[in-house]
This record gives sequence, structure tokens and C-alpha cells, in this order.
Amino acid sequence: MRIDVEIKDKQVQRLFTRLKRNVTDLRPAFRAIGEIVRSSVIRNFQEGGRPEKWEPTKVKSIYRAYLGRGKRKRKAYTLKGGFTKGFTRYTSGKKTLIDRGKLQNSITARAGADRVVVGTKRVYARIHQMGGMAGRNKKVRIPARPYLMVQEEDWETMRDCLRGFLMKGAQG
Repeated sequence: MRIDVEIKDKQVQRLFTRLKRNVTDLRPAFRAIGEIVRSSVIRNFQEGGRPEKWEPTKVKSIYRAYLGRGKRKRKAYTLKGGFTKGFTRYTSGKKTLIDRGKLQNSITARAGADRVVVGTKRVYARIHQMGGMAGRNKKVRIPARPYLMVQEEDWETMRDCLRGFLMKGAQG
């Protein structure tokens, strides 16, 4: 069974024409939604994991990164077995998954007519997201630290964005 409705009102016809145009190309809405998600992912990095905090980086890993930088030899331990002031300064303020910020800064959002893709092209991104064994002979366990996550509070913002996009088409 089918019911056909013919709309003869010019304003309503124009409204449906604008809505149809906006619905066929949602690229501007997906661009905005992509930025909402991208901002949320960056906030995941800044807060060290949301809604649950990530397992912190082990001191041994930070130690290796500290020694590997620069041309001069650095020392992390004092003769008494404590940490040097330089190493303590280096580790203070360090956040999990943020050393130089390359992974965090590589997060992009690409909008298409029917979707938005948020992610990174960094080859090591997957191991940090999913966790697993890494390094030579896969001897190092990297814990999963899911950073590519949409948070609960973001869904309402995305719905409002989409609603606003569709209503703008209806009014414009």
C-alpha cells in the first residue's frame, strides 16, 4: 500500500528542497562532528585516559627515552641510587602517551558526503590503542590505552550539531 502526498505550498516545497540538498551532502555537518570527536580524542590524551585513566608508563621506559636524547651522556641515577635532578625534571609533568606529542598531534578528521573518519597514520598508533606485544622479539607488553574514543558527553553535542545543520537548511 502506498500513499502519495502532493505539496502545493511554495514555502513548504522550498523547505523540502533545502532539506534534500543538505541531506544529500552532509559534508559540512560531518566536518563539524569530526572536529568534536577530534577535540575529544585530544582531551583523552590531556587527561591520561577517559573515562578510565590509562596504565602509566613505567619508569624504565621513561629512563630509556631520557638517555636516548641529545649527544651528551645523561645520568638518571645518583650514587646513592636516587634519581638525578635532571631526570626528575624530565619526568615531572610527563603524561602517558605524550612524549613529544607526535601521536596526539597526528589525529585528523576527514569528512566525506556520508561519513567522517577520525584517526592517524602513525604506524605505532594501533599498538597504543589496542595493546599487545612490541619491541625486538615481541618481548615488551604495551598495555591498551584506548585514546580513539567518543565520550558519552560528546554524543549530545554531535546530535545538537546535526540538528542545527538540518534546521539551518530548513530556514536558509
